[in-house]
Amino acid sequence: MSARPETVAPFDAGARWTALVLSRVRAGAVVCLVGEAKPLAVALRAHGCDVREQPGPGWTRPEGAEPSLVVLTGDAVAHVLTGGLEVLRQDAPRAELLFRLRNAGSASALLETWLGTAPVRAGISEQGMLRRLSDVGYRVAHREVQPGAPGNTGLATDTEQALRALLAQLSPSTQVEEGLYVVVPDAPARALEPGLLSVVLTHDPRASAATLDEALFALACQEQQPLELLLAAPEGSALSAAQASLERYATLGTFQPRTVRAPAGELHAEALRQARGQYVSLLDSRCLVYPRHYARLVQALQQGGAAWAVSRSFRTEWASTSGAMPYVGSKEPFPLGERLEVDQLTLHPELVHALVIDRTRIGPFPLTGAGQGAGIADLTVRLAALFVPEFLGGIASCEVRGPRRAPVDGEAPVSPEHWLLRSVSAWTGAVGQAREEALLAREFRHRLVDGVNARLHSIPWIHDTLRALADRLKPDRTP
Repeated sequence: MSARPETVAPFDAGARWTALVLSRVRAGAVVCLVGEAKPLAVALRAHGCDVREQPGPGWTRPEGAEPSLVVLTGDAVAHVLTGGLEVLRQDAPRAELLFRLRNAGSASALLETWLGTAPVRAGISEQGMLRRLSDVGYRVAHREVQPGAPGNTGLATDTEQALRALLAQLSPSTQVEEGLYVVVPDAPARALEPGLLSVVLTHDPRASAATLDEALFALACQEQQPLELLLAAPEGSALSAAQASLERYATLGTFQPRTVRAPAGELHAEALRQARGQYVSLLDSRCLVYPRHYARLVQALQQGGAAWAVSRSFRTEWASTSGAMPYVGSKEPFPLGERLEVDQLTLHPELVHALVIDRTRIGPFPLTGAGQGAGIADLTVRLAALFVPEFLGGIASCEVRGPRRAPVDGEAPVSPEHWLLRSVSAWTGAVGQAREEALLAREFRHRLVDGVNARLHSIPWIHDTLRALADRLKPDRTP
């Protein structure tokens, strides 16, 4: 929804704000200035603009021509964003909206409030502002942010670092102290449809059309209903064969098909933005899902309190001979054990294709990573850092197809930038289980030694032979 953030130097924020407003208008433009900002009004008039000043915090439509730009300053920012945005959208449907926001939901403000060293910061949080804009029908066309400075809470450095990291994982906007925003009209966001599962099927045009056909057939056989399928492909790629397969299986009526096109680096983000379902899953066009795969995952989420669920899965590798069609060379389950740990998700990032997420339970958690062109490579690890998954054991119900991921030299089992959030009872339970497993292993080792010893005793001469051999191998201790 927002453009890539650009850092604003603290001493330059005021001057940059004036320059940003002037850069969005031309001479003769009608600008409505809501809130007290005399210097800005003078600068706009000097720029040749027709300025309509409204000193009060509320928005009222000015007489005459519709404004092309509406600038909010001071108390008008929170007043309009929280209570008058719908009226502004209706009165000036084509106007751009500019404002400067001090984030009430920044990490510094939240930590100071929790610790009682500062009162609750007045205003609106950036996350709340973004949600309000999307609901009413705006999108952020330009965003520049000033990050919050650590060290103002009085906490120990490592404690503050851990708390800030956890807040950033839940919502990256908590790291924003202040921001400058240019907002333009857009289509209003649609509310998530309860019970609907949206499957984002990413298609690589270089992949075989036969594998995509198999993936679509598998989705057409799913028992989970209702199901929405979004076929996501990069802009400029040929989709004639993919469209033919999609139309053929759509006639079965088991899923609602749509196509999403976007640049490769923004494909997942755009597909997730268009997905309408309460539940969402991310699938590669080479993967296969068995008929009850999604039904079991969604049922586990509905019956429990987890935010996401993941199933046991197969890794299927292709093999081929010269001049022949590729075939399945091997199929084996991922070695996950009975409990799903974060280090397993780091070692097997392909498991991102075997999960379902309940978007109503993750709050503002971002499904795509931060930064330009960020994707879903570390999604499972970021999810597991904050939300304990529901792991479905038993028989694997998903096949992740393709070449085995090559291990990276020196790769840590858990990425250091992700902080794990777990209850004390979860940690004590894990320690108790590890201790129990160690005791079982020790008991097994003792039984094994006893068994070997019993077998040795059954051979009359073996002990004397072994003792004599050991004596000969001892180093000579005589001086």
